[in-house]
Amino acid sequence: MQVALVSAGGTVTVALVGVLVELVRRQGQALSEVREHTEEARHQVANTHSTNLRDDVDRVLDGMEQLLAGQLRHDEALGRHGDEINALRREMAHERVERLAVAERLDNHLSAN
Repeated sequence: MQVALVSAGGTVTVALVGVLVELVRRQGQALSEVREHTEEARHQVANTHSTNLRDDVDRVLDGMEQLLAGQLRHDEALGRHGDEINALRREMAHERVERLAVAERLDNHLSAN
């Protein structure tokens, strides 16, 4: 009876050791994958240039603000130019009306004589 218990105990122990070995092997594989992903992530975010990313972004944002301010000044200048062109059109239309009126009076004066 004791032999059977020892034999059964040994079988259970060997089975548990096999399960533990498989779990450790799987954990080792999972850790290896995590290590690879960590190295890839570190490579992607490592600062390999001489300037700080935050400073670079701030410089780009400052440039964008200057660009937008210049664009606003340009839009305002275009608006003023449009107003000036419209004023010139009105003046030309007024002069055209006056010129036609003078031409009509001259024609009437010449035909009356």
